[in-house]
Amino acid sequence: MEELKRRILSDAVVGESDIIHVDMFLNHCMDMELMEKMGNELAHRFKGERITKVLTAESSGIALACFVARALDVPAVYAKKFQTGYIDPEVYSAETHSFSLEKSYTLRVSKKYLDKDDVVLLVDDILSNGQAILSLLELVAKAGGEAAGVGVAIEKSMREGGKVLRRMGLRVEALATVLRIEGGNIILA
Repeated sequence: MEELKRRILSDAVVGESDIIHVDMFLNHCMDMELMEKMGNELAHRFKGERITKVLTAESSGIALACFVARALDVPAVYAKKFQTGYIDPEVYSAETHSFSLEKSYTLRVSKKYLDKDDVVLLVDDILSNGQAILSLLELVAKAGGEAAGVGVAIEKSMREGGKVLRRMGLRVEALATVLRIEGGNIILA
């Protein structure tokens, strides 16, 4: 997706440990027009897959997941990181580790919102080591559902996440792929 690639090259900032900061347009202050185009593009790529739900992890992937779900005309569900009074106590849960936050946490989805009849598209903003997606896959498996694939805005192909998911037989669609980071510059595919 050329517009996303242009924004990455013009606005993204490389931080420590090759973290790519895209918070100025993707996951903190969002460019809604770009988000809608990305959601439409990912939905188009998975059209015809019988998707019944779009699932993401709290919180950076929520906006993109909403736009994808809207374009597919299905509900968006997000796995919460914290057990609160707002979530049903009957949940599917899975442990995960965040590369960018360097911290582990538990993802939870109410059993009301995932079941054996669901065909689920997993969506996130950035795919790096793949830990969040693997945990989302675990939630779908615990519900007895099926994963239709993975859609992300940005895949960091120099990390193992995408490779692991593809070896598992999952379809992974990325709107932009980072090949490497050289001297603080982002090199895209």
